[in-house]
Amino acid sequence: MFPYLGNFLDILPYKDVIEFTKTANWTLASSSDGCFGQERGEVTRPDFDIETLKHYNRNNSLRHEVYVRDQNFFPDEWFSRIGAKKEGHSSKIFLTIPGHFEPPHIDYYPSFMGNYNSEGKPFTAEEIAELSKKIIRVWIPLEDSKLGHVLYSDEYALSSWKQGDAFELPAGVIHGFANGGRENRLLWVCTAWRS
Repeated sequence: MFPYLGNFLDILPYKDVIEFTKTANWTLASSSDGCFGQERGEVTRPDFDIETLKHYNRNNSLRHEVYVRDQNFFPDEWFSRIGAKKEGHSSKIFLTIPGHFEPPHIDYYPSFMGNYNSEGKPFTAEEIAELSKKIIRVWIPLEDSKLGHVLYSDEYALSSWKQGDAFELPAGVIHGFANGGRENRLLWVCTAWRS
């Protein structure tokens, strides 16, 4: 369900990235942040509904996140091997503490492609589905898997990986993450246009 892209320990600077996280300016976020419109009950994310947001909130879906800007962590070979363009890529690191979960959702890339189309209107579900075919999102665990760390989809769960492994998060596939363990989970995500 999450295509294995290979092990990139030979070309990605994992030690430098982990060192970067120690002094990063983290932002605290939750899956429920920014999901409601002006009137309570109007859900503004196309992949969430009011029932989902009743269960996931800052009490159980909190994460630390930081955009990786002005860092040249990805060499040209990385983009060549994953079939993506370096220009315009986005990179983000997530730290999830034990007991926190990412609810089932479908990535629709608002932080990558923006929320509005060329006419200044919010992207429609059809536009998102079409554009997402041109985008690749890569899930890069920064450390070996630990007990209780799970990336899941409707019919599949990934609970074992090694530092250096990378997996594609396919567009349109519902998925989520659980840190039901005792140790923090450190993850790096790269989003780019397909070449």
